Amino acid sequence: MKTNLAPKLIHDINDDTVLLWFDKSNKYVVTSKINRELIELYMNPDESRDSFVVNTSNNYKIDNKEAAQLFDDLTVFLTDVNVKNNNQNIINKTSIEAPSSYIEESYNFSDKIICIRYESDVIKSLIHPQIAHHSEKNKSQHHVLFNVFKIKDDLHLFKNGVSVGSFKTQAFHFLQGKFALELTNAIHDKHIDDWIATFHASTISNGKDAIMIIGDSGNGKSTLSVLLMAHGFDILCDDFTPLYAHNLELFRYPAATSIKKGAFKALKPYLNEIDALKTYTNGPKKVNIKYVPPSLSYESQAASFPCTKIVYVKYDSTKKDNLKQVSPDKVLETLIPDSWVSPKESHALQFINWFKNVDCYQLNYSNNDFAISKFKDLFEES
Repeated sequence: MKTNLAPKLIHDINDDTVLLWFDKSNKYVVTSKINRELIELYMNPDESRDSFVVNTSNNYKIDNKEAAQLFDDLTVFLTDVNVKNNNQNIINKTSIEAPSSYIEESYNFSDKIICIRYESDVIKSLIHPQIAHHSEKNKSQHHVLFNVFKIKDDLHLFKNGVSVGSFKTQAFHFLQGKFALELTNAIHDKHIDDWIATFHASTISNGKDAIMIIGDSGNGKSTLSVLLMAHGFDILCDDFTPLYAHNLELFRYPAATSIKKGAFKALKPYLNEIDALKTYTNGPKKVNIKYVPPSLSYESQAASFPCTKIVYVKYDSTKKDNLKQVSPDKVLETLIPDSWVSPKESHALQFINWFKNVDCYQLNYSNNDFAISKFKDLFEES
């Protein structure tokens, strides 16, 4: 029946934008209020295709042919959006054992010792560079043990001897994301059910509030984060930002910030030590990357901060520097596809209500000083 295709949650984000959540697929759709009206008309159990055509033609002043096509398009759309994605890169393995030969490293997070056993140097390179600044030379009894290893074309992650994820090698970023979530749980004493979402975003704090930075790959999110850190701000997270269900705050993920080769020269005036940082090659394209550790110690900083602002960042030397408030749909279309959002209905509702209270901005910049000054202004408005 058509009613089986209905969105579970429908919420107005502002006067023009509506956010739909489909529980069967855990998918979010940003749309207009007119489209919401059309979906609600379509969902009416008493509304046949013929009556939909008549009512739509009358109410929206379109001809019958266009109205009939609209009915068919809605049928396809609602059917597709209710289908859950089966990610072929995430696999189930039940009889795998961690190898007995490994490279062992220990890391200290506020006196919580995390031990990781890497199957090889190549596997180590997927995780270690981001957390190398937490390395513990004097190995002691650990609180949590991770095993990371590869068997044939599959990557595996164990936590305290139990498998928590297996992934295809070409999708190593899924392994990195799962590890980030499990490490966050370990160091903050949380569980996966405690998180509403983990966003593919960088987050900056002034010690009282947080601002999330999003943008397409290569648009300068991480570079801007390091610039802001050089001017006294705290990097709460780089590329992995978890939203906690119990207080609706963004939690700290204590990884170093990854900077691509193209930004090395631009950052040098603000970060003299960048030349001394080791250069790694990352991914199939062998991109040169440096990992910039936080300037403030993990132990001295608060674990979480409230966030009421998200900035979509775009580095573009061809456009005038500007910061402007934008419609939430601009931010949602970037934020949601690259993020994990809990499939629980209560978390979906929390996410929507949290987002409704967030101000959305777009920053176009090529002048670093301009970008820094605008972030200072945004924090002062908090």
